[in-house]
Amino acid sequence: MLKVTNIIASILFLVLSISATTIGAASENLELVTWGSILPNATIDAHRANLNIQVELGDDVPLKTHITAHTPAGNILQRTNLGYWVPWSGKLNDLVDTFSPKTNKAINFKIFKDDDLTEELFPIKIMVAYRTATELKFGVFDLAGRRTQ
Repeated sequence: MLKVTNIIASILFLVLSISATTIGAASENLELVTWGSILPNATIDAHRANLNIQVELGDDVPLKTHITAHTPAGNILQRTNLGYWVPWSGKLNDLVDTFSPKTNKAINFKIFKDDDLTEELFPIKIMVAYRTATELKFGVFDLAGRRTQ
């Protein structure tokens, strides 16, 4: 019986490791605010990182979306609309638009898609943001990585 339980647990762990991590389940409405939301931390498989975060818009009409990362090694990066991570100066005017997909009341930020982060130090501080005609709203969370084989 113990072997069967271990096999089932191993299969379940493998399935959970392969599936994409999404922050912002239907039961949890995440919102960004001008002073910065503290969003739930996430853990990803460093070998094949997949991570999306969905935030509610309320009545906001976003004109641009942004994703940044601050690493323990001191790198300050931003994600481009093509999915590349490039250096960022840290200045708001230098943020590029990621063109994250919007539905009528939410934005889906795609942060990682099948990225190999095995050479990265964790935790990585991630910021997601959107800009309206009058303000920038953002949220931050820590990203931890696990290394599975």
